[in-house]
Amino acid sequence: MPVTPFHFGPGLLIKAAAPRQFSMAAYSLAQVAIDLESGYHLLRREYPVHREMHTFVVGGMVGLLCGLIVSRIGVWLARPRDVVREELAAEYRLWVAVPSGIFGGLFHVVLDGIMHADIRPFRPFSMANPLYGLVSVRMVYLFCVLTAVVGAALLLAWEWQPRRL
Repeated sequence: MPVTPFHFGPGLLIKAAAPRQFSMAAYSLAQVAIDLESGYHLLRREYPVHREMHTFVVGGMVGLLCGLIVSRIGVWLARPRDVVREELAAEYRLWVAVPSGIFGGLFHVVLDGIMHADIRPFRPFSMANPLYGLVSVRMVYLFCVLTAVVGAALLLAWEWQPRRL
């Protein structure tokens, strides 16, 4: 399924654990951008559906680009109150957004590499996919759902805490 929401779960948990050091926006944009490739090939009924963007080399570069986009657009769209809230301001800081985007691009390849036989994560260096079948698809989905639930619960709990002035 292109642009699967399951990929967002691990990002939510990382955001909850390190809100000022992780950009959920850059991570999420990388997830969606990489799955546009699959969606395109699915619509055209072309196999394989996972191609260049589902490799570590190109996935990492897509993530880098997504981090740069988030950092530039975030600065442009930022509201004055966002600068006061450190967690929101961190979303678009270059040194936070770029690594988060790169991580998103690389982690997307890992998750999909475990689940899809047509992925060649090490291309152009190797056509092997040592990730395929490493764990069951069910375990990948469970991991993504659990990280989403825990991450969302932590983020909501911290949002509801009274703020010190």
